[in-house]
Amino acid sequence: MVNLIHVPATDFDPIGFEDDLCGYHWLTDVERLLKDQDGLSKVVFPHMDKTGRGACEKFNRGECDLGAQCPLRHINMNKSVVCKHWLRGLCKKGDQCEFLHEIDLEKMPECFFYSKFKACSNKECPFRHIDPDSKIKDCPWYDRGFCRHGPFCKHRHRRRVMCPYFLAGFCAQGKECKDAHPSFAIPSSDPKPKLFQPNYNPQSITCHNCQGKGHKATYCPLLNNPQGNSLKGVPVNLNTSISSTATNNSTASTGPQLGRTFQSHNHNFDKRSLSEVTCFKCGEKGHYANRCGKGSLAFLSHSRNNEGN
Repeated sequence: MVNLIHVPATDFDPIGFEDDLCGYHWLTDVERLLKDQDGLSKVVFPHMDKTGRGACEKFNRGECDLGAQCPLRHINMNKSVVCKHWLRGLCKKGDQCEFLHEIDLEKMPECFFYSKFKACSNKECPFRHIDPDSKIKDCPWYDRGFCRHGPFCKHRHRRRVMCPYFLAGFCAQGKECKDAHPSFAIPSSDPKPKLFQPNYNPQSITCHNCQGKGHKATYCPLLNNPQGNSLKGVPVNLNTSISSTATNNSTASTGPQLGRTFQSHNHNFDKRSLSEVTCFKCGEKGHYANRCGKGSLAFLSHSRNNEGN
């Protein structure tokens, strides 16, 4: 006869039991399939509307092989600013937009009225209010001792107390010291643009058109210039283009420079007639979508009418 030991219910610790389970890093078959995104089939048409779909985790790791036919959304997580057109419901780029389509108060764009007039009458303004004075840099010449521009200098002249320990030879607090540490080096002139800096890496640039490295969307070889000619023959390497522009001073008459064609400013564009314009909201002609008076849900009635016909 087997003797059974009675274990009181008070000896069971649910918190300790959960801690014991956390030590096992195993996944079920369903969790493994969801993590590896197995069983995903390609969409019928590329660039379909994927609103409401989940984000593709393989895309952020660079492991997605489906490309534009992936049923999940390909979202670039390195976007730092919220799209101002998406906030008003007017962005047409979707997931291909180079700005963030998500409400994040820390990444909201800067308020135009507060940055220009230092005042915003909207009490519920969703944009960031950044003091324009906080973006002004300290004048390196004034910190050194003298600035010839005086009160007309574009940089900030701030009076600070000199650190006696730094003047004596050493300050243990370093950059965290509340007193000023003067620099005896002569300040350089305005910094050169990033394209002309010797340590600039063009591979850090990502094109928002073809997602390639080394050039911006303005100089993308897959786009067309205003004359309608393809830019595939124009070199995309920024380093070679910069050296060519540095040797040739006559940039206005040498043709394409940095993937861009220079031309005169005498543009003669024919204005498009409103009879040829089709509103993408209601489907009617004669007005643009931003002038549509049927509301933002007019496309629903338009699609029902097409199904009835």
